[in-house]
Amino acid sequence: MKKKKASNRKNQPPPLRFKFSDLFNSDYRLITLLLIVLPLLVYAQMYDFELLWDDGQESVGGHLSNAFVANPSWANLGKLFSESFFAMYVPISYLFWGILKFLAELFSLSVNSVLHLSNVAVHIANGLLVFVILKQFITNRWAVLVGVLFFLLHPIQVEAVAWVSEFRGLLAVFFSLISLYFYLKNQTKFLFLSLAFFVLAVLSKPSAVSLVLFVLVINYFHYGFKLGKNIEKTLPYALIALMTVLIAYEVQSNYDLNTAQYNIAVWQRPFAWLDSIVFYFYKIIYPYHLSASYTLSPKFISAQWWFYPAALLPLGLGYWLWLRRKSQPLIVLAAALFVAGFFTTSGFVDFGFQRYSLVTDRYLYLAMIGVALFVATMLAKTDKKYWHGLVVSVLVVFTTLSAFRQVPIWQTEDTLWSHAVNYEIVPNYAHENLSVYFNKKANALSAAGEYKQALAYFDKAIKLYPKYKIENLSTTIYNKGISFLQQKKYQQALENFDQAMSIVLDNANAHNAKVYLLVSLSQCQQAQQAVAFAQQNKVKIRANYLSSFQAQCVSQKR
Repeated sequence: MKKKKASNRKNQPPPLRFKFSDLFNSDYRLITLLLIVLPLLVYAQMYDFELLWDDGQESVGGHLSNAFVANPSWANLGKLFSESFFAMYVPISYLFWGILKFLAELFSLSVNSVLHLSNVAVHIANGLLVFVILKQFITNRWAVLVGVLFFLLHPIQVEAVAWVSEFRGLLAVFFSLISLYFYLKNQTKFLFLSLAFFVLAVLSKPSAVSLVLFVLVINYFHYGFKLGKNIEKTLPYALIALMTVLIAYEVQSNYDLNTAQYNIAVWQRPFAWLDSIVFYFYKIIYPYHLSASYTLSPKFISAQWWFYPAALLPLGLGYWLWLRRKSQPLIVLAAALFVAGFFTTSGFVDFGFQRYSLVTDRYLYLAMIGVALFVATMLAKTDKKYWHGLVVSVLVVFTTLSAFRQVPIWQTEDTLWSHAVNYEIVPNYAHENLSVYFNKKANALSAAGEYKQALAYFDKAIKLYPKYKIENLSTTIYNKGISFLQQKKYQQALENFDQAMSIVLDNANAHNAKVYLLVSLSQCQQAQQAVAFAQQNKVKIRANYLSSFQAQCVSQKR
């Protein structure tokens, strides 16, 4: 009996070396303070940043236009868990957004500020959890501190923190790390609690299924579990992940995302994944030219000459690491965690944004735990001060880049997309978003009577629109025509309406505006031709415009 108990204890993982509560012991208070204050100093400037991109644009069904977020109520709470929104099923994220927005309005606080600073708070909480988890592998607290500061302050993390919509990803990582913490604490006693937090994670953002891979690699490289036991320990998490994938597939199938036309062949997808490793490795080392849009879609990269050769680099590195898995287990674990962190958005399975790009900064958020572990391991292995000084110097440079270059980019739509257009390999997504912004800005200026500035912005928007966005281009040219109409420059207005219709034949607004203007100018023959052209293109002219046309032109003719 004693032998059996001893055997069971032997098969159990060791207890935690470091608990979350230890962060507040006297030996760690300075470290905890640094983990809170330093990212706060970098990101506090976001408190008055605008909501942008997918945050709350009604035209694209922004996240903040979710029914519960816009109007928290019991009825909308029920819909939150029974319905998808914006081609996603992330009810926990919307629940938190709704509560935060409600509290902001209750206490007369800026919603922008509350939401941006909530991102910062969750990011800092994630940093504290990463420190606790890495302390299970490395005893040198100062080495772990520097590694975690790379996680918190690296410029590639800015997108996930500065963009309100990516609160989903931050929250998913937060719950994932708590789940992992309880798993490491006691895989039997706290299994239910660990699984509960994992469910919260995948309901915050489905990409949290990456935790399954984290558990697998930690079981193998840290605990040394054999395959059978590893599968046994990971199976509950894998079942939750499978349900999440099925739900995500069902949700996205209800939306016309047309992902199939952006896909590549199944046999090419491993090469796309390997190429993305090379891309991210480069961006981590040289994080100066970061952008919200890279336009590296699977279709695009698979057509490049380097698509297959580039894959040899991570394959070679992976083989080299595998040979050293016994002698350098923590380095190999760090590499495995890095790759596992973005595996779900690496092109093996379909996801909506891949039509624009396979790689984005935010996809690397969880993977940066691997970078933090690598840095901490390398620092713990050497006592040479010049290496310590070099690593800290790099950290200072990266922190400076984050604070003074990368974070300010996210202040407005203008600053974000004006920066991004410089780094798109193919003029595409950033050009489209900047054009939309210029069009909105032009409309606002025109409404305010600032016509000269408005026309300049209309011209900027027209110049930047990608060719495939003909509907948006036609609308912008129509809006420019309206601006000319307001200035009583009728000939220019007509020219723009005609141009808008030449791009999109059934542009109803342009057809109606042209009929209205021609009738107002008593140009009945041209008005009649415009009405006939609209009918030819199956465009319905508004009843009041037709009444004016008949009263002024048809009755006069009689």
